[in-house]
Amino acid sequence: MRVFITGATGFIGSALANRLAAEGHEVRALVRPGADASRLAPEVERLPGRLDDRTFLAKVLGRMDPGDAVAHLAGTTKAFTARGFRLVNEDLAWELVETARSAGPKGLLFLHVSSQAAAGPCAVPPGIAEEHRPAPVSQYGLSKLLGERAALSLAPQHHVAVIRPSMVYGPGDTAFVPLYSLMRRGLLTVSGPPGQRMSLVHIRDLVDGMVLALKALRDGSVEGGRIYHLAGPQDMDWESYAGAFAAALERPRVRILRVPEALLSAIAWGNALQHCLGLPSSHLTPDKCREARQEGWLLDSSRAMRELGYAPGCDLASGARETIAWCRSQGLLPRRAPAKARP
Repeated sequence: MRVFITGATGFIGSALANRLAAEGHEVRALVRPGADASRLAPEVERLPGRLDDRTFLAKVLGRMDPGDAVAHLAGTTKAFTARGFRLVNEDLAWELVETARSAGPKGLLFLHVSSQAAAGPCAVPPGIAEEHRPAPVSQYGLSKLLGERAALSLAPQHHVAVIRPSMVYGPGDTAFVPLYSLMRRGLLTVSGPPGQRMSLVHIRDLVDGMVLALKALRDGSVEGGRIYHLAGPQDMDWESYAGAFAAALERPRVRILRVPEALLSAIAWGNALQHCLGLPSSHLTPDKCREARQEGWLLDSSRAMRELGYAPGCDLASGARETIAWCRSQGLLPRRAPAKARP
C-alpha cells in the first residue's frame, strides 16, 4: 500500500511513517520548508511541499491508486486566537480533502487524526464514547472537530476513518521533557481540580491502532466514516502519574504542587501578551487553561477494541520507564536523579 502522510515530521506522524515503512509499505512524507525530518527512517520518501499548495497536493494524490491511503496528521496545538487554530486544523484539512475529491482516485483511503479535545471532557468512567455529542471546551478542540467534519465529508466516495487519541506520551516526544526535568527534581506542578482523572496512550499503542484502522479501511471490514477513540489500558490521576515517573527517574517520591487557577490564568494571559509583542512564548495559553480546569478527560476505546481489534498493552509504569530511558539516551535528561542535599 502506498501511504501519503502529512505531519510526518512530528512525534506521532514520524512514528506512524516509520512503522508503515518497516512493514513494507511505500511511505511518502510531506516535509514543510524548514521542517526537521531527522525522525524519519531512511525508507520514508521525503516530499518537500506545503498543505496550502493545491498544485503540489494534486500532483501527489493524482499518482495514487484505489486502495492507497492518505494519513492526515498535520495540525497545530499552539495558537492564541480561534482563527489561528482554524487556519491550520480546519482550513488545511479542507485543502487536502478538496484536492482528494478532485484529483485523488475513487476508493482512496483517508485516515484523519484528530484529538480527544474534539469530543470534549468527561469525568465519568469509562469515558466519552464516539456516539456522544461532541462538546469541545477550547478553540483548539473546536478546530479539530471542524477538521474532522471536513474529512468525513469525503465519505462515501472515499473510505474514511477519524482517530481521536487521548493524551499521547512515549519515546520520541520532546514536548514533556521540561515536565520530566521538574519531576527529576522531585516536583510536579498540576492545575486540574483534585481527583481529576485522564486517559493517556503510549505512542506504540496509538500507532498500533492507526495501522489497524488503515488495514480495516483497506479490507473493507469496517464501515467508512467511522470515528475511533484510542486510549491506553488504564486511566490515571496525577498521583499515579507522579508515582510512575518517580520510579522511572529513580526517585523515592515526586511531590505534587497544585497551581491555583487564578495564578495559572494570569501566567497564560501574560504569555499571550508576550506572543503579541513578538517575544518567546510557551504552549500555556488561556485556551489550554480552559482544558486544564475540567473535572476529567476520560476516553472510551471500546468501539476500536470491538471493530478494529485494538488491544493497548503498555501500562503507565512500563511507558514511563521507556520514555525516561529514551530521554536519557538522547541526552535530554541526565542519567541519574540529582543527589539529595545533605542536612
